[in-house]
Amino acid sequence: MDHLQLSRRNFLKGGAGFAAAASLASLVGCGGEPVTSSDGAGSGDQAASKIVLGRPVDSNNLDPVTCIGNENIFMFNLIVEGLVKTADDSGDIEPCLAEKWDVSDDGRTYTFHVMEGLKFSDGSDVTAEDWKWTFERAMAATDSHWYSCVENIESVECPDDTTVIVTTKEAAASTLANLSIFEVGVQSKAHFDEVGEEEYVNAGPVGTGPYVLDEWVKGEYMTFKANPNYREEGLPLTEEIEFRVVADDNSRVIQLQGGDIDVADSVPFASLQQLEGDANCSPQVDPATMVYWISLNTQNEYLSNPQVREALYQATDAQEIIDMTSYGYAETAGSVISATSEYCDTSIEPPVADVEAAKKLLEEAGYPDGFEISLLLRGGNALYESIAQVILDQWKKIGVTVNIDSRESTAYSQARNELDLDVVISGWSDDVPDPTSLMQFIFDYDAAFGYYSGMQQPEELQEVNRQATVELDVEKRKELYAQIQQAFREEAIFIPFMSVPWASAIRNNVTGYIQTPMGNYRFQEIAVTE
Repeated sequence: MDHLQLSRRNFLKGGAGFAAAASLASLVGCGGEPVTSSDGAGSGDQAASKIVLGRPVDSNNLDPVTCIGNENIFMFNLIVEGLVKTADDSGDIEPCLAEKWDVSDDGRTYTFHVMEGLKFSDGSDVTAEDWKWTFERAMAATDSHWYSCVENIESVECPDDTTVIVTTKEAAASTLANLSIFEVGVQSKAHFDEVGEEEYVNAGPVGTGPYVLDEWVKGEYMTFKANPNYREEGLPLTEEIEFRVVADDNSRVIQLQGGDIDVADSVPFASLQQLEGDANCSPQVDPATMVYWISLNTQNEYLSNPQVREALYQATDAQEIIDMTSYGYAETAGSVISATSEYCDTSIEPPVADVEAAKKLLEEAGYPDGFEISLLLRGGNALYESIAQVILDQWKKIGVTVNIDSRESTAYSQARNELDLDVVISGWSDDVPDPTSLMQFIFDYDAAFGYYSGMQQPEELQEVNRQATVELDVEKRKELYAQIQQAFREEAIFIPFMSVPWASAIRNNVTGYIQTPMGNYRFQEIAVTE
């Protein structure tokens, strides 16, 4: 999922989307007042320690259906669990709360056999009603960013507490992958009914995960306590995890080295290199599905011209960006789909600068002397700032002046949600091991302005995307997604340049830290050793 992103449709509409979250944020948790979970996490005797994780931004919405942004998404693996999950180290689908499943001959009906005796963190039983309600709430939220994961579901039936029958509209290769999405992790309907939809963004769900939200002081920290009713005996190992907001990248590293925090998230690559020889801390570099690219707003006077966009593409050099910013941790990228996916078209080469060709294109477009544009940037992000500087220098060679528009987090998000930008650096990590979610962000214009390209994709390409969503034959799916990626390259609305790992750092006495390729935390066995 894109970092710090909010939906345009939720930003502009009133009601239960962004507006509700924003109004509640102004009433709840302001001035350092804590938001406390109504669940009241117990203190199971299986854990007896605390871990503090420093991260650059706070969460803002813990409703799995209406949330957006990794700062929210990564929390859900702590709270909720679904029928299936991705493996810790890959996109392979594994059983989670469903021990096994059967698939009908026509490939449309999946019958999941759920563990017996499951309980929510508040001690109540997980029932058929909870499963059905969880799915149907997600299926009804057609404006959710995750709707593509449930759009193909026709019905969900739960004849008893341990059977969930999912019938799809069409047989699709992506069905199991999409069912790993956090929004269909089973949630307590009784808890939702008690707190109400508007407060759900703050209270969060009551689920079966290893942790439960205990306290949340907006903008400062959120604390999770061990689930006393967790299904795996002896887990989680750690009683309490605090997610502390440390906005400045360098400050997080300093606090880690000083022992104020145990884990630092989103560590700059330069700092990772420095920590290689640290006596008390170590870099934690994990495989990721994260791809960075430059989104060009085609509603801009200059960027509406395809020749101008192609000129900027040919002025960009992916390898130079990596050499100047990643300290050897990143790789070049030629597509918006991660190279970790079998659907990535690796025939598309990462951009390599050809200054003379780019100048010629600008001249043909009517801009022999270049022009000025702005690049929107979230201040305080060391990686984005260094990337922006390289882009500025590269484009300057063809006469294009880039003005860096650096804004603090809230103003930055608002500018993106209003498409108040010329150019922006975008970063995407998959939420399910399939391209469907990313494609929704690009093809559903109202979701994020064609992912900040300002372009409504043509109907012909929309149809290719629809076919790719349900195609069962993997090779045919690859061909369809290749068509889409080739079209993006021809339009030059995105300039992919880099794929990166998850970059964190931990104190040397921390064990069991797991961040999956999707970015989710698996903290059942995280612990601090004496």
